[in-house]
Amino acid sequence: MSRTQLLNVNGARVIQDDWYPGTIPNGAAIDETAYVGSSQSFVRYRSELQVGAQIARGASLCDATSLDIGPRGVVRLGEFALVTAARIICDAEVEIGDHALISWDVIIMDCYRVPIDPDERRRTTLGEQSAQTASAQPVRLGRNSWVGFGACVLSGVTIGS
Repeated sequence: MSRTQLLNVNGARVIQDDWYPGTIPNGAAIDETAYVGSSQSFVRYRSELQVGAQIARGASLCDATSLDIGPRGVVRLGEFALVTAARIICDAEVEIGDHALISWDVIIMDCYRVPIDPDERRRTTLGEQSAQTASAQPVRLGRNSWVGFGACVLSGVTIGS
């Protein structure tokens, strides 16, 4: 993989030769040596923070990875971390450490987005206001961590240091 070439087209950041016709959000801080496979990874990006996604030196965010980042969420990929075809759901914070490897079909979620109580969840799906809110707890995957294919890392979990 080579580094990603970001272009400015009519005031929007795009990836050179991207197969998907999307843009890279202004709040996505991508190191010049990092690799991002496609802007499609940012379709569900809604962070209102100044930096809602940070991709460090030499890190890779490969094709088919989905960053579903809510208004107060931030996802950080450490130096030389690799994420491939994973789904990251973040309303608070997901931190992936330096040299970490995240395999395909992994789900990392720092929140549940719907109430856990069945009656509250039913009301939410019917469009009613819920008295219960789903709270987000940071997920931290430490330096040199490896998460194998198909794993699900849930809210509040720390793996490694």
